[in-house]
Amino acid sequence: MSTSNSYRETYNDSGTSFYLQNHREVSQIWTKEDSALGIMRWGISNTFPQSLVNLIEQSSNGKNAVKRTSQFYKGAGFDGEDEIVSPRGLTLKKVISIMAEDYAMFEAFAIQCNYNLKGQVTSIHPIRIAELRFNQFDELNYASKVGYHADFGRNAVVQKTIVQSATAGNIRWFDRFNPKVVEAQIKNTEGGIGNYLGQVLYHSEAGHSSYPISPLQAPINYLLSDVENSILIRKETSTGFISTYMLKTTLSSEDSTLQAMEDALEAAQGARGSGKIITFSDLSPEEVNSTLLEEIGSGGSGSKAVMESAQLAYELDQRVITGAYLIPPALAGVDNSTGFSGEDLKEAYFVFNAITQYGRDTIEGEINRILENSVFNTKEVSIKKLSLDVDENLIEGEEISQEEPGIEANAVFRDMTGKQMQGLQRVVRKYNKGEINESQARQMILGFGLTDEQASVWLSNEE
Repeated sequence: MSTSNSYRETYNDSGTSFYLQNHREVSQIWTKEDSALGIMRWGISNTFPQSLVNLIEQSSNGKNAVKRTSQFYKGAGFDGEDEIVSPRGLTLKKVISIMAEDYAMFEAFAIQCNYNLKGQVTSIHPIRIAELRFNQFDELNYASKVGYHADFGRNAVVQKTIVQSATAGNIRWFDRFNPKVVEAQIKNTEGGIGNYLGQVLYHSEAGHSSYPISPLQAPINYLLSDVENSILIRKETSTGFISTYMLKTTLSSEDSTLQAMEDALEAAQGARGSGKIITFSDLSPEEVNSTLLEEIGSGGSGSKAVMESAQLAYELDQRVITGAYLIPPALAGVDNSTGFSGEDLKEAYFVFNAITQYGRDTIEGEINRILENSVFNTKEVSIKKLSLDVDENLIEGEEISQEEPGIEANAVFRDMTGKQMQGLQRVVRKYNKGEINESQARQMILGFGLTDEQASVWLSNEE
């Protein structure tokens, strides 16, 4: 007896089907020699990095964790960020932004450098880590070159009309970053500098010739759970109230008649009923008996339990995934059911700035190795830490009132958080509406640290 389900589990995003089974490889990292391409495969089928990227994009918790972490790596800018460093118009700010995104996802990044005849860097281009592979290792397991192809694993997110699979002849090979040998490399290049492809600075926290290990590699099963959970919720919200039926048949699961029947059922049920008929094939006539369609689950009653379980799974996934980056709960949105103040966020910013400092230092150090040997005006960057503007904590649609004439800007107002200012404004609104009397309003305002004179100004009827 075999079973099949007329519901084919996919996740559609911008017209692209997401097949969960295709991402099982990300649970295991392989590095394997491929003599035909002259590379070291990243993953048994050479699809590991792009599969991980696609999986993270489908995971709400994973995508948010990577994005939040990359923002702290990017920081609050630096001097020279607007300088254009490539013929394609890329600025230093954009280069570092891409470096930060790859570092958050893989703890690795790569920069391609072009040179002039003096051995100076004349342009730089960030290359996504997922599109790079090492050449075959030498006897000491080191890679001397880095190869680029846009679609190594035939699973790239960008699809072009002309599809070129990776071959030994269309991989672009770059020497590893070393400005001291540029002039010699140019001389040894057939056709001279016009055919010289430059060098690639490839940084991986796993080592010089090791494919990087993503911070999300350990909790990879929670990423898969996060995606499966979203598929379950989407299905349950649309079909949870519909009963589930068992279709029994003596036909083989491979029988074209049965497959046509399942396709017809799927089309007839539509989105809301999809997946509510499970087929049991290859049964004997006795097993089929007289009932072809048998109800095996009533809709509605079990949906609540399913949704509650899904919510618990989501919360667990969130804790594990954000925990991989050590994101403070106040930033991750965990354990904040009772709300939090501006001071909580300030502390969270301080903590996560400290945690991500090593990453910012790494990005700075590597880009500065390139800049100090370049023709650009900016020879060094220093990324500023992100700081919290407490005004961002205001509820959307509310604004902090301007200080009334005659009120001196003192320490009370300078140190007041957005949350406290909201509370002060609510007291004034309640007083103006007549919900509380003046004595009650004054007592509450004084609790914010204001003087009696300042309280009188806030309770004034003047515009």
